Amino acid sequence: MSARDMLARGIATQARTAIGAANRHARLLRAADAAWGRNPVVLPPWLAPPPYAADTGYAPGNVVAHNGSWYMCGIAGTSPASGSGPTTTSSAQYVPDGASTLYWTYLGGARAADPGDGAPLVSMATSNPALGANWIPASFPDAYTVRGAHPSPLRTSFWSLASFEAKPGVPMCAGASVAFACDADKLTLFLPANSGQVRIIVDGRYLTPGSHVVAGQDEWLVIDWTVSTGRRQRQYEVETSKSASLFGCAQTGSSAMVSAVGSGAPRMVVIGDSYNAGSSYGPWLAGGSIAHLLAKRLGWRDTWNLSIGGTGYCNASASTFSTFAQRVPQALALDPDVIVLMGSTNDVGYSPAAVQQAAHTTLQAIRAGTAAPIVVVGVPSINLPGAAATEAAIAAAVAQAEDPLAFFVPVSGASPPWVLGAWNNAAGAPPGTINAGFYIAADNVHPPEIGFDYYATRIEQAIRATVLPALAGG
Repeated sequence: MSARDMLARGIATQARTAIGAANRHARLLRAADAAWGRNPVVLPPWLAPPPYAADTGYAPGNVVAHNGSWYMCGIAGTSPASGSGPTTTSSAQYVPDGASTLYWTYLGGARAADPGDGAPLVSMATSNPALGANWIPASFPDAYTVRGAHPSPLRTSFWSLASFEAKPGVPMCAGASVAFACDADKLTLFLPANSGQVRIIVDGRYLTPGSHVVAGQDEWLVIDWTVSTGRRQRQYEVETSKSASLFGCAQTGSSAMVSAVGSGAPRMVVIGDSYNAGSSYGPWLAGGSIAHLLAKRLGWRDTWNLSIGGTGYCNASASTFSTFAQRVPQALALDPDVIVLMGSTNDVGYSPAAVQQAAHTTLQAIRAGTAAPIVVVGVPSINLPGAAATEAAIAAAVAQAEDPLAFFVPVSGASPPWVLGAWNNAAGAPPGTINAGFYIAADNVHPPEIGFDYYATRIEQAIRATVLPALAGG
């Protein structure tokens, strides 16, 4: 090959790379623009949550309306036969319902549901409604679009979903979804036993704000439009939880069709710790991780959450799960349009120099495998010695990378920090400002349920203010 040919080939390769980057950036920008103010997180649900009821069993993820507010069950139990029910609005801590074992957390003021021109009747059944046609995923896999996970057989006919390996031989899923279109006037979703928390999105809005909770018995969720708007083509999405990711099937009458929705949404891969993987404090709303809430807010809906509690850039957790850098090969194999790294307070026991080196190594490994933008989110501003220094080390690693498509989002080092308590509210906010009661749970580490969307909102704001303009300009 002549020198001229080699030069021409090099120019052609550079041109293809530039075109690929421009197309990727355009997809991210279009999706974010379309999702602005028009996504399931901010749009009203089809149906309001049920009112709080006395002497009723509740499970984590169930949401009720009470005294002008929404509350979510955080610890299962039965509500007392008499009493005031949940009343706390001054914090989002998990509070017992009287003397019972049931605990509630405040989700904010009640929002009006929007039935549009007619909401469906929704009911649960523990026996098969037998509508006529079972769209079994093992038989009809092309009828569904799976987001954020790889399906594998469950009970031969159905699916178990896994996103990645936390370490060799240990599959994990911190939430995924299955989407499809259907023109039935009555649809049943088969929810296999032990599905845990499940939420349904219909035409871009949550069916109900709370999770349907499936324990040790198969259940069928019946969505009946015959009482309202009848047969129409609608898009459905079944979101799974942090604790179980299973999918049964859609069941329809014999004249209805189920078909996969488009799979062209931008792909975001998130690598993080328990703030994204979840903890005993949540999220109990299916699809409620920071990663998945951010995905909906930005329209980057094909989101893969490769997060593991207890891990960080340096720390592999007590279970010796993979560090952030060790997850990079799995992230790159997904051919992402954007990668988000978040955390971690799990690295506070390491020297800032060690954290900076590990974070820099992680960024180098990502950039060696993709030209996708990298968003590095800092360390939660909890009352933990070393958190600010750990974040500063991560910020230094981003600066050291000198990568125009690597963006740092400060949290502890923001002015003011995102979560404020007596330990860090001396500057950047009016004196005495404290919001920690809403965004740090009783363990003083993890968010309660309302905190996950707070973080997702703040990250969205930072991306819209800094990342998207940079992508639009370059």
